[in-house]
Amino acid sequence: MSSKRFFFSFYERASQSFHDCPSLAKLLIFTVTVSSGSLVAYSDSKAYSGISDAVPSDTGNKKKKVLVLGTGWAGTSFLKNVDSSLYDVQVISPRNYFSFTPLLPSVTCGTVEARSIVEPIRNIIRKKSGEIKYWEAECIKIDAKNKKVHCRSNQDANSEAREEFLVDYDYLVIAMGARANTFNTPGVEEHCHFLKEVEDAQNIRRSVIDCFERASLPTLTEEERMRNLHFVVVGGGPTGVEFAAELHDFIREDLVKLYPIIQDQVKITLLEAGDCILNMFDKRITAFAEDKFQRDGIDLKLGSMVVKVTENTISTKERSGDISSVPYGMVVWSTGIGTRPVVMDFMREIGQTNRRVLATDEWLRVDGCDNIYALGDCATINQRKVMVRAIFFLLCDRLLVGLL
Repeated sequence: MSSKRFFFSFYERASQSFHDCPSLAKLLIFTVTVSSGSLVAYSDSKAYSGISDAVPSDTGNKKKKVLVLGTGWAGTSFLKNVDSSLYDVQVISPRNYFSFTPLLPSVTCGTVEARSIVEPIRNIIRKKSGEIKYWEAECIKIDAKNKKVHCRSNQDANSEAREEFLVDYDYLVIAMGARANTFNTPGVEEHCHFLKEVEDAQNIRRSVIDCFERASLPTLTEEERMRNLHFVVVGGGPTGVEFAAELHDFIREDLVKLYPIIQDQVKITLLEAGDCILNMFDKRITAFAEDKFQRDGIDLKLGSMVVKVTENTISTKERSGDISSVPYGMVVWSTGIGTRPVVMDFMREIGQTNRRVLATDEWLRVDGCDNIYALGDCATINQRKVMVRAIFFLLCDRLLVGLL
């Protein structure tokens, strides 16, 4: 009987330790002799996340408040999986829908309609078992000390509804994504199109048509006509490459039939500061894409870094150090992502000023904040801690069976 009491006492202490410190281990195997036999217990423990695993407090039977910022890939995925019957879930985002962003380049050219790649966020949350509240607003400040979020209504600027309000929380999920990275290049914000939202794709489509209409006017000189029909794409990543290809197909298959007189004056240029496009993929994919652009007549300029954009010209610095300027009709800027200002302010508040995005542990908890989580493009997992634990596991798994 004493051995049994020892076992259950040990089990209770171990269980409490794993509950309080989820990072102790993932697996637990122990053997205790009971009478003439032995007892082997195995546990595949899960971390105490505070959101998906914890049971809300029984104080007054009041549910814990979970506030989600963002309705992108990360935020929507969380909303689909959270048990909304256990928590008071609230969602704040200036965008009241989820958009399938990989198809945005196709929307710019009409290959896919915008309504085909969006899903209203209210339609997603109404399918959940518990009630989830949504407010169309923008988060302008995160007050981690007082567990409050400052928000501003997303309605028209002249409307009285556009006012600031506070929302408190018990757990905060930051899934605000990122913004286009301009690298502080002069003129980019004022004169370039971005491609991160459905509205961006629709604006680009209208701008392409406007360029063709302006080029068709009889009052334009040949030089002005060629400038209006010069389309520049900055950035050789997946988005920039796909948009350039979609734009080429749109012009060659559709617009040349509507504007046959000016079809030979259209030019598409892709500027990439690096040595190749699609550098995150296999070299064979890069070579294929570059060969395809050459066959299609898309002017690919490698080693060209944009240093300035004006209303009518775009200036680049070549590898030789020379700076050249070329006229354009439309520029689409697709050079990666940057941190949103509200996230940068929050990072300064919690002492993460030397990072580009929020640092989290392997459970997506923001470092230094027990009740704040971050996921998606606005966060990154602290790989050092994950690798240390992975190495420790491999060293202890001497039998190479995946168990400790």
